[in-house]
Parts: sequence; structure tokens; C-alpha cells
Amino acid sequence: MRKTLVIMLILALVSCAGTTEKNPCKNPEYAKVMKEKARADISRNDFYAALEDTLSAKKCNPKDPEVYYLLGQIYWKWQERDKAKENFTQAIKYNPDYPEAYLALGDMFLQENNLDSALLNYQKAANDDRFPEAFLAWNNIGWIYLQQDRLADAEQALMRSISRAPNFCVAYCNLGEIRSKQKRYEEAIKELKKAIQLCPNLARAHRLLGLEYNRMGKTREACAEFELARKNADPESDEEKSATQYLKLLNCPTANK
Repeated sequence: MRKTLVIMLILALVSCAGTTEKNPCKNPEYAKVMKEKARADISRNDFYAALEDTLSAKKCNPKDPEVYYLLGQIYWKWQERDKAKENFTQAIKYNPDYPEAYLALGDMFLQENNLDSALLNYQKAANDDRFPEAFLAWNNIGWIYLQQDRLADAEQALMRSISRAPNFCVAYCNLGEIRSKQKRYEEAIKELKKAIQLCPNLARAHRLLGLEYNRMGKTREACAEFELARKNADPESDEEKSATQYLKLLNCPTANK
């Protein structure tokens, strides 16, 4: 669908080429086409082409917030974090109601473990009821509150995430961890099983479920979950290392595999 749209827009440009060869921005569709091309470039990880197309659109309207959001995405993919933040911030300057930019900034600050700045940006993204990905912001708000041991606030945020995206497994996983901290262990198991039902490869949910089974003295079930956690975790990640540690502590049959 997107490819078809890009082709149609390009054809529209070609039809007007005679009057816009020296200044393509005179064609009102030109910047739109360049941004659509840039989004397509980003989706296939062609960031150099995306940068070229985005800068072409920027020439037509240097105050277009979407241009800066696209630039932020490109620089973030290149791990040029300062440039990415600068462009996301510029996008918000020209459009203070830009939830995608707030969400992106929140993610960047979260990666840096700057929880206060991440929380501030997530809250601005989450409070836009028109934003289709508000559930991601609410989940991340819940996770931050969970790290701060603000369990009631975390639960409320996660329930908002789930209400917007009932099949979002990560929110159930986070909610399961909250239930465990609240010593509501049966409910914790229920939420973690729901997370695994939705996302069978979610390593963290398997590890947390393994902890619940271990708490109950169900060693065989715990070993099975820790093995699934190790299998599905990213290699050399903290998740994999934690699962391996528990496999060894419980003398699970697969501990040394």
C-alpha cells in the first residue's frame, strides 16, 4: 500500500515537472512525496537515502515538525544520540502536541537510565488520547514506577496500557512482577502466563514465572521456565545470565548445556 502511494505521488510530481525543475518546492506535493519516501527508506534501513529525502523536504518547509522527527529517527538509528534528541526536541518546538516525538525522547532517556526525563516525556505522549501508541507510553510509565517501588501508580499505568492494547504482552509481564511484589503470588502467575500466552518467546516472563514456581517449591516447573528464559533471551544479555544462574542454583538437568 505504501509503495503504491509513493508511486502515485511521484507520478503526480512528474506531471508538473516542467514548471518545477529548478525549484521542486513550487509543487505542493513535492515535500509530501519526499517524506513518504523517507519513511519507506527508514522501514528498509536505508538511512542515507532517508536522510537525503528528508533534507529535500526540509528545504521546502524548514519549520515542518515531521521533518525533524524523521531526522531524529535517522540519527538515533546511527547512534548519534545528541543529534537525535536535538531533532526530536525541534519537532516538539514546531508542534507541541507531537506524541511520537515525546515517546521517542522518552525511549532515549530510558536507555540512558534518566528515569525522571523519560517519565516526563512518556506522560506527555500517554495523555494524547488520539495517539495509537499511547499504550507503549503507559506501559513504560508503569515500568518506571515499578523501578521506583511506586506499585499503586505502576499498576494504574499498566491497566491503562492494557485497556488500550489488550494483547500487549509486556504490560501483563510488568503487572505480574507487581503482583509478586504485592505478595499476590497466584495473581502474579496468572498475569505471567497471560504474557507468555500472548508472546511465547518473552524471556523475562519465563524467568519471572520460574521465580514464582521456585517460591512454591515447584522445582521441575521452575527449571522448565528458566530454560525457556535462557533459550529466548538475547545472547550474553543480563536476562540470559540470570536464567543460567538460576538453572545452576537449582541443579536443573539443562544447567550445563
